Order: sequence, then structure tokens, then C-alpha cells
Amino acid sequence: MILHNGILSPDCVDALLPTAWSYRSSFQTLPQAPNYLKERPDVIPIDCGRQLFVDDFLIEESSLHREFYSPEIKGMVLTPETVLEMDHGNCPVAAPFKDGVFYDPTDKKFKLWYQAGWFGAVAYAESRDGFHWIRPHIAVDGSNRILPAFEDRFRDGCSIWLDQNADTERFKMFLFTRDRQKREYAELRTSANGLDWSAPSRIMSCGDTTSLFYNPFRDRWVLSVRSLYQKGKYLYRYRSYREAASFSELADCRREYFWQSADANDERDDIWDCDTQLYSLDCVAYESIMLGIFQIFKGPHNAVAEQLGEPKKCDLYIGFSRDGIQFSRLNRKPFIAGSGVHGAWDEGYIHPASGICIVNGNELLFYFGAWSGNSPRMGRHMYAGGSTGVATLRRDGFAALTTNSTGRMSTPPVCFHGEGLWINAQCKSLRAEIQDKNGHALPGLSFQDCICRSVNSTKQQVLWNSAVSLHAISGKPVRIAFELEQGKLFSFWISNDKSGSSGGYLAAGSVQHSSIKDETYE
Repeated sequence: MILHNGILSPDCVDALLPTAWSYRSSFQTLPQAPNYLKERPDVIPIDCGRQLFVDDFLIEESSLHREFYSPEIKGMVLTPETVLEMDHGNCPVAAPFKDGVFYDPTDKKFKLWYQAGWFGAVAYAESRDGFHWIRPHIAVDGSNRILPAFEDRFRDGCSIWLDQNADTERFKMFLFTRDRQKREYAELRTSANGLDWSAPSRIMSCGDTTSLFYNPFRDRWVLSVRSLYQKGKYLYRYRSYREAASFSELADCRREYFWQSADANDERDDIWDCDTQLYSLDCVAYESIMLGIFQIFKGPHNAVAEQLGEPKKCDLYIGFSRDGIQFSRLNRKPFIAGSGVHGAWDEGYIHPASGICIVNGNELLFYFGAWSGNSPRMGRHMYAGGSTGVATLRRDGFAALTTNSTGRMSTPPVCFHGEGLWINAQCKSLRAEIQDKNGHALPGLSFQDCICRSVNSTKQQVLWNSAVSLHAISGKPVRIAFELEQGKLFSFWISNDKSGSSGGYLAAGSVQHSSIKDETYE
């Protein structure tokens, strides 16, 4: 199949992913660049979404410097309070353990599914602004539990997805449970409203932090499967991959592939000095790319953490993919990290919520679980004190091309269908030029013709004095060049309308949009 960006992606992932994994003593692979960065399409279509500078896919020449950014942690939005969440004082938890966070445009609500009490209930909360949450009464006991209590099993990992393309069964769930004999069960469920769920469909065995996502670029439903190798009493985690053309077909999926692991560029912790491991990998489509949240484990091993009563050190790192299978991980700084402060609400064990982030105007909201280790009954426990936190990042603000003076960059040959060039930038001045495929400025679209202006906006149109329509070069291979003075260029895109909509994907939803794509602006 040919993707929206011209990348040739195999119909079946056999061509990209091995079916077996051989354990290495360090449990680290060598960093691998995606194939599409080694051999780009001759001409890259850019009609779908904002084009981000998170890798070199759209950079042919540049005198600018790339910088990566992390969101600002705003604090807790949900902390253990209810009977379910307090877990009899043992391991209080009110945090996503994957679970999910989405904005639902049908009733204009932020929706959060989370773990209430360790190995407790799948619970639900909702919000109008993303910061103040309520727990509606759902179950017969008046709690916000969305599944009946299991008689002989305990919930572990759960992953929920809002499918805005579905008429019914808009909500999808993967659920992992264990019984008292430690036998494991993996299942899929569906729901029309996210509260009342179907009977389960059992699926092939999965690990406890397996998660679910939809890749719209390949039109595939994917399970990011927790896999592990056990050596003595220690576990070594990596990620396997399953995909199907529909959610229901995941139940019958028997083909699984080695996908991702920690690699040699994932630094070991100074204190625990454990082999780094890929604890989980969650994904979502944002604009023209797939965001990947790599949860990297750095220690201590379970047995040590249990003895010490310390939350495991799992921080979140960002990766980017243009096909949803291969990832670029140029940024090895923590994206969202635990504070490491003993007993603080976010000491460690940071977990992303399925869906990852929500678009809220000029910023992105990231929701995550964080653990303090504080137990009312036991004093300290590795799984006690889970709360939900939120962090904010500028729209498209994962990376920018920057300069303290003046610099230029140009794209490889691209093609588009649209009438306006738009940018997300913060700079003293910016100009753009549309060139033919040989790098010569097109009449009326040169740097000299461009209206030079300072920019501090997540959505600003670039204009030329000639007012030449870009429709004249629709579908033709061209290059786009930018000249930047003292500032940052986060993204660019071509819009088909005067509002500057990008046609790209909006992660776990957008407060300002009525669909999952930037096509209808409210």
C-alpha cells in the first residue's frame, strides 16, 4: 500500500518485522533509522496534516538547528478519594494504567478511564475543561465502576479507544485479568457509550500492559503486546505487534511479530544500573505522523522494588513514525519523567493513557498516571499512591528548527493540492519561497515577493505580494524553502480553505473540532 506521504508500506508487516526475537544479554538492540528516511519517495505528498520537523523526512538542506521540547507538568487532576480508589488503605490508585483519555465531540466532554485501586476496578471520570473532573454514578452501588466486579479475577492492564468513525460500538476495549491461581485472560469488548460494555471476546494470550490503537495511515487496528523474557527472578520486557483490518478481527489474530525494544541509546539509571527495557509503547495519529510514547524501565527489578517499597522508575520518551511501524527516536531526553522525590505524588512509575493527548486550542494536553509509593496501611508499597497528572505542550511543539541569527531550510520535492501555505512559528521574521524541483523560485513566489513578518502563532498564513494562487502548481513537484530570523519553526502545511485547516489527525480528539480530523472547525 502507498501511504498518504508516498511511503510504500507492505500490506502485511512480514516484510518489515521479524517473527522471532533472540534474547541478548544486554537486552538492547542497536538504534535503527526507519527505511523511509534512508530512501524517501521521489516526490512527497503533503496534503494530509501539518508537517512536523521531528526527523529529516522533509528536510533537504538546512542551516537551522533542531531542538526537541518536553511538556510542562501542571500537576494532579485526579487523586485517590473514593472507596474503590482507596483499596482499603493498601494501594490507593486513581490513575490510568493505560486505560484511556479522549475528547468526545458528541457531548463535548473530556473522558477518562482509569484504574481505581490497585488491581481494582475500571472506573470512569469526565470533565468539561480537562482540569476539573467528576465521577458520575454508574454502577448499582453508586460508584463510577464501568464493569461488574469479577468474582475470581483481578483487572490488570486495560486499554480503551474512542473510534469516531464508528456509528455504533464507538468505544473499544482490551482488558487483561488474572485469577487467584495467576492464570491470565485477555479479551476484547465494545460499547456504544463507553459505560455499558459487551460480553468479552477472548483472544490469544497477551501481556499485562498490552495496549490498543488505530493506525489510520495503514487503516489497521493494532495491539502493542507486552512480551518478556524471564531470567531467574528478573523480567526483561519488549514489545510485539499484532494488526488486523478491523477491531473484531483482532480476536482471531494469530500472527505476532517482534516490534520494538529499548536500544543502546537508552541510558541506564545511575542508581539502579539495570538493563533498560521497553515497558510499553502507546501510539496515536497526530496530524501527518504517529506519535509513539516509549515507556522506558530503568529499575529496580520487581523483587527489589517490592522489598524497598519504591515505585519502579519508568519514564516516558517520545518517538515519531510516518508509517506507524518504524520509529525515529532522535530525542533521548525524557518527555514526561517522575520527579524522583521520595513520597511525591509523581515520584515514579509514569504511565501514559491510551490516546496520549488531546488538542485544546493552541496546546496539547497529556494525561498520565504517576505513583508516590505511599500506602496508608503499609507505609510504603511499590504500587501504592497512583494519581492522574496532566502536562501541556504547544501545538506541534515536539520539535522546532531554530536559529539565533538567520537561517534557511528547504524541502525535497513535494506535491500538494491547496490554496494556502500555513506555518506554526515563533520568530522575529519569516519568509517563504516556492521553488521548482531544481530549486529555482517560481514567479511571484520568491523570498523577495513574500511579505516578511514577525510570527508568534500556532496557525499563521504565509502571503506573497503577488497574491499568486497555489492552485496553479497543484499536483506539481516543487520545493518549499523558509528563511527564519531569531526564532523557531515548528511546522508547515497546505490548507484547502481560508480557515487554515490541515486535514490531519487530532490525536485523542480536539475541543475545537467535531471530528478526528482537522476538517471541520467550530
